[in-house]
Amino acid sequence: MLPQRNNNSTYNLFYHRIIGTKTLLGRKLLNYKQREIKYIVNYIRSNGKSGLIMDMGCSTGQFTRVLASEFGESHVQGADVSKKSIKRCRKRNPKLTFRYISNGFYRENEGKYQHVILSHVLEHVDRPARILKKLQSLLRPDGSLIVSVPQERIRGDSALPENLFNLSRFKFENVHRQKHSLSSLSSLLSETGYSYKDHRYIHSIIKAKNKKCFGNHSLVVCSELAKA
Repeated sequence: MLPQRNNNSTYNLFYHRIIGTKTLLGRKLLNYKQREIKYIVNYIRSNGKSGLIMDMGCSTGQFTRVLASEFGESHVQGADVSKKSIKRCRKRNPKLTFRYISNGFYRENEGKYQHVILSHVLEHVDRPARILKKLQSLLRPDGSLIVSVPQERIRGDSALPENLFNLSRFKFENVHRQKHSLSSLSSLLSETGYSYKDHRYIHSIIKAKNKKCFGNHSLVVCSELAKA
């Protein structure tokens, strides 16, 4: 299950504004976020783009909007556990479909999506295997799961603004519950019914660098449903 969010929780409106600002800076100024998005877009283009694409844990909807600009509004949807996030996304993007993840969400959307993207969500989850198993039900038989996670030196170091915000509210909680490497994430995907296809390291500064190193911003791992 994605982390629950409400006004009194860690994931309130101001927290989402921090995330939105960081994403914007990463796309427009420092470029690492744009390179991460470009890799995901190119992967989708190379592996079938005719079906629906789901941005799970869409938060502010920034990534959902980028995907829609690449693949069309009718081909991209966003989903989140925060009712307020979904309400804001719908208000800002009336032509896009944003779904609230309620108890019936997985059953109602079974087998609907060609690509499901879990972008910077898994590190917030205490039981990542559980959500990965649930995501299987959303995919078509030929579908793919694309997971991006931060590459941190110390757990939570890439979420410093969010953690400082927590401290200012006397919430002594690291917003990043897990720290994932290529090895651990590949193993987790294999254990939960996926087959590895490709990956890409996104360096904070160097565009062409694609290997494990201290300066990486994130890791994107692409997989498909394992064959029976």
